Amino acid sequence: MVKLTDEIKESLSGTKTVFLATSSKDGTPNVVPIGAFRILDDETLLISDQFFNKTLQNMKDNPKAAISYWGEKGGFQIKGSVTIHTDDEVFIKDVAWMKEVRPNLTPKSAIIMKISAVYSIKPGADAGKKIL
Repeated sequence: MVKLTDEIKESLSGTKTVFLATSSKDGTPNVVPIGAFRILDDETLLISDQFFNKTLQNMKDNPKAAISYWGEKGGFQIKGSVTIHTDDEVFIKDVAWMKEVRPNLTPKSAIIMKISAVYSIKPGADAGKKIL
C-alpha cells in the first residue's frame, strides 16, 4: 500500500469536506460530499457512513473508491480499496468517535479505505500526475 506524506496528511487534516467517488456494477459513477472522515494511519482512511444509499451499494458491488479534495493547503485525489464494517471493533470505534465530534449523527457503517494511489490535482504541469 501507499503511505501518505506529511504534506498530504496535513492538507487532508485541514479539509472539512472531501468528495467520495464510487461506481456501480455497470460503471455508473456516484459522487457524494463527506464531512465525517479521518486519517487512521499513513495507509488508511476512515469514512463514517450516516447517509449512504447508492454509495454503500456501490462499495458492496465494487470495493474501489476515490476521494478528492481542495483545501487551504492544496488538494489531492486518493484512490483505494474499501471494506465495510457494521458490527466489529472498527464500527464500535467509529460510533464512539462520532458521539464525540458529531453527537447528532449515528453511523450505519464504518468504511476503511486502504490507499493504493495518490494523484496531484494542483494546477500546472503536474496536474493529474500520480505522485504515490
